[in-house]
Amino acid sequence: MAYVSLACALLLVTGGLYYFFREEPVLPDNTPAVEQTTPQPASNLTFAGSSIVEEKNGQKVWELNAESIEVDAGGKLVFLKKLNGIFYQEKGGKVDMIAQEGILDTKTHDITLQGDIKATSSEGAVFTAPQGRYEEQTKTFSGTGGITLIQGDTIITGDKIDADTNLEKVKVQGNAKVVTGGNK
Repeated sequence: MAYVSLACALLLVTGGLYYFFREEPVLPDNTPAVEQTTPQPASNLTFAGSSIVEEKNGQKVWELNAESIEVDAGGKLVFLKKLNGIFYQEKGGKVDMIAQEGILDTKTHDITLQGDIKATSSEGAVFTAPQGRYEEQTKTFSGTGGITLIQGDTIITGDKIDADTNLEKVKVQGNAKVVTGGNK
């Protein structure tokens, strides 16, 4: 079902791109000749205030809302600005995520995140990082550039983190530090 939804969305985008960029027949023009300009490459298609939803077996896997969504001319990449995402967990919980920018690969469904990333699980864990990535195939998050994970009175910091979508299984690398009792 998710692939059908994504295929329909890509079909609509491709149809829209075709409509806007198709070549029209040249009609005779009686106006004086104008200086020739170099043809410009096809531009990206942009949407404002839109969302993208990934579903599997009738259940939402994730939902991305953004201030603007831009699709490249080839339809392979989707660029999201001021992104708000929800990643749904199998056990009914969810992880809410915000980032300044995101790039969705329409083939792999991987999402690359950039800028002030903050993820909050329904169980209360809070994750922050400057850069991050969600991998659809493994259903994992990773963060780099100085990460922090706060869960209860435990604070984990490091250079890189790999975690499941529940933020329960976590691997921290590079300058890893764990502090319990809420003091940094």
